[in-house]
Amino acid sequence: MSEVMNSKVDLKEFAREVRLRANRQHQTPESQRLLALPLSLERARCQKIQGALFNLNRRDCWAYAQARAPIEVKRLIWEHESDELAGNEERGVEDHYSLRIREAGLLGLTPEDFRNAKMHPATRTCSYAWLFLVMNSHWLKSISACCALEISNSSEWVDGGGGSFRMGKKLEEDLGIPFEKQVNAKEHDEVDVEHAHMLMKVAERYATTRDKLDLMMEGIIESFEIQTTWKGLTADMLEALPGPQ
Repeated sequence: MSEVMNSKVDLKEFAREVRLRANRQHQTPESQRLLALPLSLERARCQKIQGALFNLNRRDCWAYAQARAPIEVKRLIWEHESDELAGNEERGVEDHYSLRIREAGLLGLTPEDFRNAKMHPATRTCSYAWLFLVMNSHWLKSISACCALEISNSSEWVDGGGGSFRMGKKLEEDLGIPFEKQVNAKEHDEVDVEHAHMLMKVAERYATTRDKLDLMMEGIIESFEIQTTWKGLTADMLEALPGPQ
């Protein structure tokens, strides 16, 4: 069990610890190496395709977490996944997988490229790890493991912007593609602020004991560990491709 919690339920301390871990996750050598690696067109295309396959795995993980959760939490996940899977008519935004494909058109990729894409072994390994974590844990741990990646992407939780914002800015700096034209990165930079709130909504309602709050922290920690590993492996993947000339 996590040793970061006090002897009684303290949601403020829990939120503080989650925020600290989310920021540390972006400061790991793996994260820093990925962001420092110069992007060529070929590297950027690879990252976009593997990122889209990662996105599909997120949908699977959320579905397993939803299946294990109480009805009230199922509703919260349903609202979250409605944006991801169906888009938002009020804001005129399509589903997030379609956004990824449309954004990738800036790099010359087509929908056919995504239909024919294969998971890199690194992406597959980490995807299996997330699925195992979510499928084989208490539902509170499963939910927080999924929420961890929303938090990692949220500018409200992470100083200096979340993962999508950072990668979007890197694409802007390395390949000259304006962030405002990156529809997927821009959308996630905005909506993951709200999506990340789910963690605390669940904690406030269901983490009524130290053990339950510890379960949620375990989900955060283990999900960030997998994410850190995936970032390091992604850096390996991109480094194997030709860099900028």
